[in-house]
Parts: sequence; C-alpha cells; structure tokens
Amino acid sequence: MDRNFARAVDAYHVYRPVLDLLGRSEGTDKGDGYDERLAYGAYTGGDVDLVSMTLTQVDALQTKMLQHPKNKLNSSAVGRYQIVRITMRAIRNTLGLTGKELFDRDMQDRMACFLLGQRGIDKWLAGRLSTDTLLTNLAKEWASLPTSSGKGYYSGQRASVTVPDVKYALSQVRHRHMEGEPKQVEMVEVDKPVVPEQVEQEVRKKSGLWQWLTGLFGSGAFGLGWLTGMDWQAILAGGVVLIVVLLVLVALRSQIVAAVREIKGAVEGQG
Repeated sequence: MDRNFARAVDAYHVYRPVLDLLGRSEGTDKGDGYDERLAYGAYTGGDVDLVSMTLTQVDALQTKMLQHPKNKLNSSAVGRYQIVRITMRAIRNTLGLTGKELFDRDMQDRMACFLLGQRGIDKWLAGRLSTDTLLTNLAKEWASLPTSSGKGYYSGQRASVTVPDVKYALSQVRHRHMEGEPKQVEMVEVDKPVVPEQVEQEVRKKSGLWQWLTGLFGSGAFGLGWLTGMDWQAILAGGVVLIVVLLVLVALRSQIVAAVREIKGAVEGQG
C-alpha cells in the first residue's frame, strides 16, 4: 500500500503497529476490540456498545464498574486500549474535550496515541529517549507490556508479550515515521568556481590600464593645447571633461570589482 494513501486512510498510520500490539497484549482483539470492557463485560451488566456512547456516558459506565461489588481489581478499563476512568478524565481535560464526543474507534486511537506521546514515543523517535526507558514508560501505562527486563512493571502483573515483540512494533513505527520525513538534498560541489580569481584580476588590470591611458591622454592634451596656443578656457574645459571621465572609470572599476567579489562570495558560500 502506498504510504501516502495509508496516511490518508489511517490518521494513526505511524503508530498503528504499537496500537495493534496493545490490542493483542490487552487481550481485547480476541474479544470485542473497541467495544471491550474489563473482564469482558462482567461489571457492566452485559454487553454495551461503547463506540456509540459519548465520553460522558462512558464515564458514567466506568463509575458503575468501580461500584460493582465483585470488581476486586477496582478497575474501570474500557475499549481496545483498556483506558481507565482517571486516565480518560485527564485526557479529556488536556485535550479540551466536552464529553459529547463519541468513544468510537477514532477517539480510542486518538487517546491511545496521546498516551504514547505522554510516555515519550515521539522523544524516542527524535533520538532523545532510549529504547529501554521507553519500554519502562509504556509498561507503566499498560501493565500487559514488559519492561526491558521482560517482566511487567507492576508486581503480580505478568506481561503478555515479549520484549522482542515490543521492539519489533517500535521498529515498524520508526520505519513509518522515517518514510514521512522529507528527504535531505545533498549539495553538489562545483569543480571550478563560477567566478574565478582571474576575473577579478583582469578587471583590475584593464581598469588600471584605462586610468593610465586616460591620464596620459589628458596630460598630452594639456601639453598640446599649450604648445598650439589654444585658449586657456578651452584647455580648462577639456581638462574638466577628462577628469570627469577618469572619475567615472574609477567608480565603475570599484563597482565591478565589488560585484565580482559579491558573486564569488555567494558562490563559495553555497558550496
């Protein structure tokens, strides 16, 4: 399946391997899955359609479960991921849910992914949390998962899946996460710079030559005018023109050299 299509179909595609592992470890997938209750409905007075209930209705159901005299575990776990009342209330408060939302498949997946994030799976994906620490964190949230030692986090609670099971699911999460990451673009080095140093040297050389020729021509013009008896005003006017031309050449020379340096610097910076 194309990964873009998978993401479009499943909003929780990246985390799905761990979500499916939880359905297996919690034992809910062998029952009613998203409709599963603690002890397979022993404390809810029979089957209930969880996915069509609002969060407020589920909260009332969990309260009823906690009040059941035979509920020795004092648990209110419901749904595919067996989320208890205190946890669900915390999620509702954090996410700003009103209670009118349905406890459907999407909401249960959303809540489970929220808990995965709370336990550090995104930090782990970013390389800021070790796998062993993540395993311990997840085992604290779901007693059916093992710590890195292979045992459950809580005394008397036996993990129903192995460490390799969890690590494999996590590796699939990482793989899916990396598929969605933008690919890095490698910069290609240019063998020869676009603006070599010789260009700058040639600009300096030619503009210097023009200055020399202009100066020589100006001096010769003054000398020739004086020898031929030209009017001093004409000689002065010609000198002014030559000086202006000389200044323009000097200014252009500086601008050209500066532009060459700027282009050269930009090219070298990109390389």
